[in-house]
Amino acid sequence: MLKIFLCHSSGDKEDVRRLRTQLLSAGFQPWLDEEDILPGQDWDREIRRAIRACDLVLVCLSRASVTKTGYVQKEIRIVLDEADHQPEGTIYVIPARLENCEVPERLQRWHRVDLFKQDGYDRLLKSLAAVAATRGGVRYDGFYAKPASDPGFTEFLRFYPDGTVLDVTTSGSAEQITKWFHADQPDLGKGPYDIVGDRITFATTASYGTIEYDGTVREDGTELHLHTLSHINGHESDGVWRFVPVKLST
Repeated sequence: MLKIFLCHSSGDKEDVRRLRTQLLSAGFQPWLDEEDILPGQDWDREIRRAIRACDLVLVCLSRASVTKTGYVQKEIRIVLDEADHQPEGTIYVIPARLENCEVPERLQRWHRVDLFKQDGYDRLLKSLAAVAATRGGVRYDGFYAKPASDPGFTEFLRFYPDGTVLDVTTSGSAEQITKWFHADQPDLGKGPYDIVGDRITFATTASYGTIEYDGTVREDGTELHLHTLSHINGHESDGVWRFVPVKLST
């Protein structure tokens, strides 16, 4: 699960709380001081520890925060120091404007997201999904598919940042099925997945039965090699399959 540090000014707390709620609902793990620092803990130490532990940082900006002195400026300096240790090309710092305001010069090298615009949050989610795809070993921006055993039918897997995987065997393209492909569909298999190193295990259950998966995922997420054991409508079968990503074009 992608860990996101929410760097912000205390004056923007209400907006940041709403952002945290949205990110939690999307399956991410946002870190917010008032929720994640326990009474009696050293504030500065926990902030530094959280920044180091998180996968990326959202620096939330407003007209008030960019001119405010205080701890938020120190927090940004800590973030910038940590950013210097990230591999080149890594998405680690995302300036997130909560309203129309200037972006501080020291943050201008990173492309910002404008959360106050209509498409702002969707653009943020695309960036977070791209980061998550490099952290968890699987891709979240599309489906995995294996060669069809029956003409016209393909088995699809889709992984989500919250640790859930869905599967279905159906006809149609990934773009066509994504319109109805969600966890509430009774004909979809659903379950939690676990990744340790290059090992991935999960089991999906639907009204017709359960399929167990055990195999490996390439480090770049471009292939899954899975042994499957199916318990479908009272029948048991197994196989070894190669799944490859099908990136959505819509």
